[in-house]
Amino acid sequence: MTAYMNYLWYAIAGLILLLVQLNLGYIAVESITPDLLVILTVFIAIREGQFAGEIAGFVLGLFFDIISSDIIGTNALSKMLAGFVAGYFFTEGAALSESVGKFKFLGVMGLAALVHNIVYYFFYVQPTNLSFISFFVSHGIAASLYTTVVSVIVMLVAARKQRW
Repeated sequence: MTAYMNYLWYAIAGLILLLVQLNLGYIAVESITPDLLVILTVFIAIREGQFAGEIAGFVLGLFFDIISSDIIGTNALSKMLAGFVAGYFFTEGAALSESVGKFKFLGVMGLAALVHNIVYYFFYVQPTNLSFISFFVSHGIAASLYTTVVSVIVMLVAARKQRW
């Protein structure tokens, strides 16, 4: 029963974060915003496993593609791969403070955000005359770092929790 409740809370958080993600212009730094959906995808992958992370990433990415009028499938694929990578760090039965409340979470978050941005920006710059390497260095790495810095909030909240 608790697994279904977790999935319900993930769905509610996903819907809220989808709406928030569309309105992140207020905290943009040089048009770079953190990707809250990647943070949720990594959180789910670390808490529930690789398959759940992949499914969550795909669904969140697909809904975001539909809502944001982006090319259908780019966010779905990139967020699914972020969930796949983060799922490698899943530990069965680990408490929230152990799985998310440690600095290891930030490393996993940074790696997953980097994978996400490599895939996403590869499809983003292909139809343009921009150089992938220069665009990725200026936007992809910066967005990965910004997403990782924002995920510190999730890590600190999880570190304070004794049990979920």
